Amino acid sequence: MEAIVRLMKNCCHFRRWLMCLAPVLVSGYLVVSGPSAALARSLPKFQIKLVDGTVVNSKDLVGVITVIDFWGTWCKPCLEEIPAYNEFYKAYRDQGVRFMALAADSGTEADVREASKRLKIEYPVAALTAQQLDFSPSLSVFPTTWIVNPQGKIEKEIIGTPKEKHKTLREIVDRLLQDRTGRSGLVPETGDASLRPAQGTPGPSVD
Repeated sequence: MEAIVRLMKNCCHFRRWLMCLAPVLVSGYLVVSGPSAALARSLPKFQIKLVDGTVVNSKDLVGVITVIDFWGTWCKPCLEEIPAYNEFYKAYRDQGVRFMALAADSGTEADVREASKRLKIEYPVAALTAQQLDFSPSLSVFPTTWIVNPQGKIEKEIIGTPKEKHKTLREIVDRLLQDRTGRSGLVPETGDASLRPAQGTPGPSVD
């Protein structure tokens, strides 16, 4: 039940807390259900602009190992991951791995750019509009991390910050680097997380 209590503390809206409890509860632990490994889903189509002005289109990621972290400046577990992601980015950017952190419900592009500087984020960041976030309508728990293989399939989805998350992340990326035809699979993990603020909260604007 400790995981549930942590989620409740981080929840910004009661309705979102109910959404958090919608997944299956097993033996007092929160378990988020998802497709089986044989039913990996494709990376949704999108186009976003990073706060440095770079435009990223999902079609440009075909053939590339990509890690996408959905986070928020209001999400405590997300902020705690920043040092680990800085290290991950520095370790893998020269190996052809793309990494980007997409901020949800975190203000304007300028707000997220300023937060990135203040938080000493060294990797690419974007501020998502509510419409852009809709390319994954099931996304409501933060952080959520997607590891996407070169075939454009979500190899793994990690929800929250489960124990040894970053060790798992590196192991999967290392395997994909060794075998660019990595087997697709979507196997959610769970850990500390925050829930997306209620709909209607002023969202960021991206040109």
